[in-house]
Amino acid sequence: MAGLLVLAYGCRVLTHGPVLPPNGQRMPILLLNALGCPEGCTQAEVEATEGSLLLVRLPTILFALGLALVVYAWAAEWMGPRVGLLALGLAAFQPTILAHGKQVTTDVQAAFFTVGALWAGWRALRNRGPAALNIAVSALMTTGALLSKYTSVLLLPILGLVLAIDLWQRRPVPGRAIRDAVGAALAFLRFDGTFRRADSYAWRSARLRPLGSWPVPLPLPRVFVLGIDFSYFVQEQPDVGRGNNYVLGRLNTDGVWYAFPLMLLFKTPLGLFALLALAARTRLAREGGAGPVACLLLPFAVVTGFYSLLVAPQLGIRYLLPALPFVLIYAARSAAAESPGPRRIAGVLAVWCVLSALSYHPHYMSYFNELIGPRVNAYRFLADSNLDWEDRSYDIARFRAEHPEIDLVVDPEAPQAGWILVGANKLVGVYDPERYRWLRENFQPERHVGYSYLLFRIPPDRLREVLAAAPKPTAR
Repeated sequence: MAGLLVLAYGCRVLTHGPVLPPNGQRMPILLLNALGCPEGCTQAEVEATEGSLLLVRLPTILFALGLALVVYAWAAEWMGPRVGLLALGLAAFQPTILAHGKQVTTDVQAAFFTVGALWAGWRALRNRGPAALNIAVSALMTTGALLSKYTSVLLLPILGLVLAIDLWQRRPVPGRAIRDAVGAALAFLRFDGTFRRADSYAWRSARLRPLGSWPVPLPLPRVFVLGIDFSYFVQEQPDVGRGNNYVLGRLNTDGVWYAFPLMLLFKTPLGLFALLALAARTRLAREGGAGPVACLLLPFAVVTGFYSLLVAPQLGIRYLLPALPFVLIYAARSAAAESPGPRRIAGVLAVWCVLSALSYHPHYMSYFNELIGPRVNAYRFLADSNLDWEDRSYDIARFRAEHPEIDLVVDPEAPQAGWILVGANKLVGVYDPERYRWLRENFQPERHVGYSYLLFRIPPDRLREVLAAAPKPTAR
């Protein structure tokens, strides 16, 4: 359903033009997906055939392929073809990229443009090709990122920080570099609506509404200010679409700082952590300017820190997709070791990453690494788009066919005995915490179906005990 809503927005942009304002996850880049259903993008039209489904997903698939190629190209140009091939393999089998590289969302697109913008900026700093061309490509990529996701505004401070670090490490700073940096800043400040007074905006979010009494000019383009305000407004409305956050068995609406670090811990192949440790020990030939830490780990840290500390909706690792490719490139640095021993270890670790990801085929959305133990335990750690965000009707139908002896009830409306199958998001209460409280607090699943549905056997006697002990609603 969420995919159809964002697809409908893309269709409206396609048919009515860019006059429609962005709406949360519904960004103008979705018009590319809407090209696959120009007649209206209704559910019946989109799901009519396998071909129609492929058409609306094809742009995202192409962006995912492009992302892998950009990762390869940057790593190979920077550290050699061996590093590039390892980076390509890590990107091609990264579970989160595989999962969201076929969805009608904007996460993969934002990742593609973010990595492309920083690669082009790095090439400009390294004099790899015409500087004007690299700067133009970086600007176009930044524009694409801003058309894909509101939070791509993080690209602006990231690019500024990388430039500042590069200039600092190249001391003395050449006068031309200073002029170029000042010129870029002035060009940014000339965008429409820059320096509008804060009290001239009709603030929608409670967090930014106090700015409505400040007669202070804001050094940001009007569209950025509106986008940030709307993003905060959506965060403050958990009942409008996004539901509750769920981390380690607890629901919340305000977010916790450790949610995204835990997503990275549980939903990243363990072999990648070992590759990162190996990469940190690998020494490259000394070069001037910003190195791997500034160009790769800084963007990752900024994006992860922003979502961990400043964003209330913590619904899935997909929010970190623009940051993940930088970690993959850094991990691939392990293949640049001069001695064959570390290179062989890197190869073994890369194979571990690939096999771990493929063990979930084709359900990459529900990927968790070996730290969770049995895979039926995944719902105890995380939910929402980390686990239960795809149609599992095919898996349920296959389970029914393989187990005709089980009289299965799927997502029952009320407590009942027998065999019941419940989606993870419904079970933990992402949208309705009370509906299945009786189930999650008193029974344990016996197995999973497609990883994101949990199968329970409810004995009648035990159910009566649970219902008898449940608190009775008070009369008004």
